[in-house]
Amino acid sequence: MQGTPQSRSSSSNAVGVGRTDTVRCYCGIAAKYAASKRTRIGDKYYGCPLWPRGCGFFMWEDNVVVAVNDNRGSGSTQMEERVEKLIEEKTSMAEKLCKLKVKREKDAEEIAALRQENRMLHSDCVKHAKGENFFAVALIVSWLFFIFVIIIIMNLA
Repeated sequence: MQGTPQSRSSSSNAVGVGRTDTVRCYCGIAAKYAASKRTRIGDKYYGCPLWPRGCGFFMWEDNVVVAVNDNRGSGSTQMEERVEKLIEEKTSMAEKLCKLKVKREKDAEEIAALRQENRMLHSDCVKHAKGENFFAVALIVSWLFFIFVIIIIMNLA
């Protein structure tokens, strides 16, 4: 089940003692809350709602309670720092992706120009090959004519 996490109303299910914080994945969005159907069947977990393309965040509910209790004094600063770092990485990756797209477009244009040049060179080669074939035939005919003339001269003498 993807989408928004299920809300939990009872205080015994709240994350941390007396807290109703929403668990967020590394993408910075509310994590999906669901029950396991494979391992630890029935146990609740939090996961990235964008799985399998998302950040890969996964945490069992009992681990989340411990993590929230351990970070009570610092609030969510560690998570905010992680999210900020991931946002910076995402921005950096987006810039790199943009540069790579521009490079790919330039490379595609260069490839198109090289293909056009290749076609022109191939056309020139075909023309020259035809010219060379004509020259070879003309040379053979001239030698045959020369031999014929020599034979006639020798017969007359």
